[in-house]
Amino acid sequence: MTPNGPHTVGNVPLPAISESDLATLPTGQLLAHSMTLIIRQIATAPASETREVVRGLDDVRSALFGYWVLHYHGSNAITGFCEEMPHRVVDADFFTLLNQSLERLGDADLLALVRDWQAELARATALLEQEERERGVAVGGWDWERTNRLLALLDKETMRALDARYRAGRPGSLDRISGYIREHAEAVFTVVK
Repeated sequence: MTPNGPHTVGNVPLPAISESDLATLPTGQLLAHSMTLIIRQIATAPASETREVVRGLDDVRSALFGYWVLHYHGSNAITGFCEEMPHRVVDADFFTLLNQSLERLGDADLLALVRDWQAELARATALLEQEERERGVAVGGWDWERTNRLLALLDKETMRALDARYRAGRPGSLDRISGYIREHAEAVFTVVK
């Protein structure tokens, strides 16, 4: 076996992949395999350092990770993501990562959808803040209750449209991520013959 790429990132070995598997694995499996190193890095870091691990990812891994979070938790589209990951919906760092990821991946369609989703979140946030001002509620940041109130204010018709766009665009998006992984394989894997 002859490795064609770097062997480790820090002290964590890159996952190995054969040239054959790199060429033939279905996108979902290829994407999951490309996440192996990142998941190990996050799993071995103390919880207080998780954000630093993510911030320390190189451009390729950062692009893959942002996409993977949405893909993995968006199996039931955007509405499902909001239900499964409500803490990310109010996390500016998540949207920064996701936008940068989609820009690096060249996924203009999914990037446009995410920006429309952010616009709907901004509209609902403004409405929530207005309601809080009218009730004289002092807001000190996000908590589960406030996040749930925000999600309840999302326009159902807008969210259905986002979900439909997400589902319709997912196959093309997966093709793009597959191509990106194969193009940057040596940054993600130890490729062996």
